[in-house]
Amino acid sequence: MGIEVVTITAGGMQWTAFKEFHVHAAFNKAARAFSIEVAAELGASATNAIFSVGTEVTINANGDLLLAGYVDSREPSIAARKAIISVSGRSKSADLIDSSGEHETGQFEDKDPLEIAQAISSNYAAKWESDQQLEKIEQYQLTPGETCFRCVEKLTRQQGMTITGTPEGNAKITKAGSERNGPLIEGVNILAGTAHHNGSNRHSKIIVRGQRPFGHGDDNLEIEAEEQDDGVQRNRTIIIIQNEDTTKDRAKKRAKNRKNRTAGNALKATISVQGFHDDGGQLWAPGSLVWTESPFLDIAQDMLIESVDYRQNDGGSIATLNLIDPRAYDGQGAGGGKGNKSGSDWVFPSETSQPTDI
Repeated sequence: MGIEVVTITAGGMQWTAFKEFHVHAAFNKAARAFSIEVAAELGASATNAIFSVGTEVTINANGDLLLAGYVDSREPSIAARKAIISVSGRSKSADLIDSSGEHETGQFEDKDPLEIAQAISSNYAAKWESDQQLEKIEQYQLTPGETCFRCVEKLTRQQGMTITGTPEGNAKITKAGSERNGPLIEGVNILAGTAHHNGSNRHSKIIVRGQRPFGHGDDNLEIEAEEQDDGVQRNRTIIIIQNEDTTKDRAKKRAKNRKNRTAGNALKATISVQGFHDDGGQLWAPGSLVWTESPFLDIAQDMLIESVDYRQNDGGSIATLNLIDPRAYDGQGAGGGKGNKSGSDWVFPSETSQPTDI
């Protein structure tokens, strides 16, 4: 893509005098992060004041929002031939990660994770959102002092969801692969790349066991579910004890989710491209699927963008994409589909088989 025009707004004014800026956006992180090296073009005192801790900051690239958040820290430094102010911070949803949930009773009945999330964080500027149909939870008790994120993360994890930070600074409960970016092709738009093929964390059998804090009988006291990973050729069994309240269906989903995540984590890649947008003008976005084809890296399949590092300095505008097999997040397109021509170790036995989303 062409030149990326980056606009940083802080303290009510736009800022262009920076030596370098970096935004890190990850699908598996509820807040984005940024860092800027600022030249004191207005003078040290004025520049320090503009980027004071707590100042609201927005960063755009070619008019597309990358991050809306606050300054967490500022480090002015001076030397004989160098004077720079380093500024860093996170998106608004950092408050949901760092701060405790507040609720009059802390007790919830027949509420889904989004409803619970909104109830315990109504006093914060950052908001919760979701594009998924979430299951109701029969009973939940908020742990005193528990952060908003920790509460919601453990509830959504049981349902196979992920919490990601949005450009607007909200926390979103979602599933991977609902969006798509343009392709990454060796010899076309891949500047550099590294792949990692590693099956050491996969197991042939996954067993999940747990019980309910109330009720009686085997359905409540002796809950067990099992999943087989046919991609592992030798006997490797793992038993997972579910400490939270669970059901037979939740245990089954936990086992399936574990199988898919470890299979997906067996294939990762890091690829650098010129610019922050794909050939269609869409921002490279965490959580999106992207067809990736590189004979040298032994990859020819849909990959999931797990994180993006947008960086601009004297060397230009570079986006570094950290990719992972979609099975790691049980997202749409997960599994060794018909078009998958990556290393044979990472394909399901049946070339047309695809795991069902949970």
